[in-house]
Amino acid sequence: MKKENEFLSSVSFEKASRILKLKDIYEVMKGDKKQSVSIELKKIIILPLGLLFPVLMVCSFAIELAGGSFIIANSIVIIAELLIIIWMCYQFFKVYPPFLRNYGYKTYCYSIAKLVYISYFAVGLGMTKGNHIINFSVFLIAILVFLYLYNKVEKNMILEEFNNTFNQNYKTSKVLTIMLRISGFLAVIALIGMQFYRMNKSWTMPLTGAKEDTTSSVLDDMIGIVFGVPLLLLITLIPTFFLFNANLFVRGKVIEKYAEEFRRTTNFTEKEWYGEK
Repeated sequence: MKKENEFLSSVSFEKASRILKLKDIYEVMKGDKKQSVSIELKKIIILPLGLLFPVLMVCSFAIELAGGSFIIANSIVIIAELLIIIWMCYQFFKVYPPFLRNYGYKTYCYSIAKLVYISYFAVGLGMTKGNHIINFSVFLIAILVFLYLYNKVEKNMILEEFNNTFNQNYKTSKVLTIMLRISGFLAVIALIGMQFYRMNKSWTMPLTGAKEDTTSSVLDDMIGIVFGVPLLLLITLIPTFFLFNANLFVRGKVIEKYAEEFRRTTNFTEKEWYGEK
C-alpha cells in the first residue's frame, strides 16, 4: 500500500513517541483489560460462525452439481466459496506478535465480516433465474467493485485518522467519508423499498399492464441491477462502518514500524513483546 508506506515514513520515532502514550500501546497489545473471554477463545468462536454460510453453500451447490444440474454455474460458486473458506482459515492462523495481539484480533474480525458478506454475494454467480450471462457478469463485476470499494474506503479512513493523530495534511475523499457514514441508513431504506416491491408485485404488475409470465424474468433482472446492486454496494460498507478501527490501525502500524524502540522505552522484555522465538 503506497500511501501507507508514505505516511509511515513521514513520522519519526521521536514524534510518534510524543503522541502515542503507554495506553495506546496497551490498546494495540491487549485491548479491553476487563474482557472476560480471551482473544484466542473469541477467535475460535468467530471462525465457525464465519465459515457457516460458505460451508453450507458448498454443500448445497455440491448436491446440485452431483445431480447434474447447471454444472458450470454450480462449479463456479463452489470454487468461489472454497477460496473464501481458505482465506478465512488463513486469517485465523495468521500469527501476530504479542505487542500486536489486539490489533491482529480486530483485523481478523473485520476480515471475517468482509468475507462473510462476499460469500453471501458470491452465491449470485450461480443464479439460474433470468439471463445467465447477465447475472454472472453483473455479480462478478459487483464483487470486484466491492473489493475496490473496501480498499478505497479503508485507505481514506486511515489517511483521515493519520491526519488527525499526527497533524498531517494528506488529501482525503469527502465523498467516501459521507458514503460510509450514511451507508447503514440508506441500506435500511432500500431494504424496505425492495421488500415492499416483493410483497406487492402481484397487484402492482397488473396496473402497468404487464403479464407476469412473460415479464417476470426480465423484471427480476432489472430490479436486481437497478436496485439490488446499489443496495448491496451500500451494505458492503456496514462491516467497515462497525468493525474497521482506523485509529487502532494507525497506532498499530506506527508501533510495528518502531517495535524495538517502543519496547525499550516501555521496558517490556523481548519475550513479552515478541513472544517465543
